[in-house]
Amino acid sequence: MRLVLPLLPFALLVACAEPEPTVPDLRARQEAACTAVIAEHIDRPAAEVRSRWVAESGGVASVEAVDGDRRHLCDVDGSGRVLRYAHPRG
Repeated sequence: MRLVLPLLPFALLVACAEPEPTVPDLRARQEAACTAVIAEHIDRPAAEVRSRWVAESGGVASVEAVDGDRRHLCDVDGSGRVLRYAHPRG
């Protein structure tokens, strides 16, 4: 019992730590961030923008957002912050 008591505070701290988001959660957060930024950019409700996660490279995701017939690409980091967006040609 004496050996366990010193480890108790550490065990409680580990139990309280927030778990890392799973890949689907991270992708959903990145898609939502892109949707929000593009909706603000086009001055339309977010419900009119459809986003989908496309790829990831170096910790930055590429997310495609479509409103009507217009396409936008967002670069979104792991915290869900949109780093930039562009209007791809073609």
